[in-house]
Amino acid sequence: MAKKRKNKRVKQFIWFVIITSLIVGAFLLNNYFNKYKKNVKNESVLYIRHGADFNEVIDSLNNKLINISSFVKVARKEGVPEQINAGRYKLTPLTTNIKLARSIKFGYQDPLMVPIAGYIRTPEILASKLSKRLCADSSQFIKTFNEQAILDSIGIDRENLLTLIIPDSYEFYWTISPEDFLFRMKKEYDKFWTDERKEKAKEIKLSPKEVSILASIVYSESKYVPEYPNIASVYLNRLKKNWKLCADPTVIFATGDFTINRVLRKHLKVKSPYNTYLNYGLPPGPISIATKESIDGVLNAAKTDYMYFCANPKFNGSHLFARTGAEHGRNAKRYRVALDSLLRARKANSK
Repeated sequence: MAKKRKNKRVKQFIWFVIITSLIVGAFLLNNYFNKYKKNVKNESVLYIRHGADFNEVIDSLNNKLINISSFVKVARKEGVPEQINAGRYKLTPLTTNIKLARSIKFGYQDPLMVPIAGYIRTPEILASKLSKRLCADSSQFIKTFNEQAILDSIGIDRENLLTLIIPDSYEFYWTISPEDFLFRMKKEYDKFWTDERKEKAKEIKLSPKEVSILASIVYSESKYVPEYPNIASVYLNRLKKNWKLCADPTVIFATGDFTINRVLRKHLKVKSPYNTYLNYGLPPGPISIATKESIDGVLNAAKTDYMYFCANPKFNGSHLFARTGAEHGRNAKRYRVALDSLLRARKANSK
């Protein structure tokens, strides 16, 4: 009798162990599947700003995940609510709960490509463009651009800040600070200004900064890259002969009115160190970010005796170059006649 009771207790214990193991196993298996569950609806991007709390993160994820509660369980176990890192996190259908949770916890964000291109005339315009792609707003960028201590550490002054920027597409983390952005641009600037380019700058008796200033004028004059060496030669020839550069784009920059399409005599009288109709030599800073092509156009300026150029009356983006004032006058007259004819035709067609 005692043996039967003992056997019964053993069987009960075995069943208890089996049932308990099944429950624990099911629990562990559920946790495992929860952790490694692919839980993203469609490819998207999660942005988390500095100071965001767990509830804000969940709100941002609510429409991006298949099962938000399964992620919340994993995130809480991983300690995400207490350690949220701002950043840009790419979500794909292959993203698991555990991967997303740990990415947020440890700040394993995904970088993005930021193009720095187009006609960027001022640091304020640059700040505006950057703030549309990166976390920091334009006021934070502008504040940093005006920090003398930061500029001194890079070796640049506020007026020539744009000479530091070499247009290209750069990979950044979304949360990069404006200060780190400038340090990155300094590295890219140093890479661009090779010994060969520095040597070419010496040959034309300009510093890299001065090359960029002149290149910004060349770029503002034309978007037709093959002409850059000829345009650069005109300005270099004027500098050598101690002529005023008389560059229309510098006048527009001096006025601050970037809507001007045709420079008039009244514009030439604007008092500004950037007005090259009033002042000799290069302006104190660039009038835009110079492109790589315009910088190389200056460094590889054509050996010419051109002193003038004006827009081609064919309106194809090219220019007519001249050695004498008389020749230039004839070219300019041809252009004005063609322009007036074009404007009359447009006016007639608009009626």
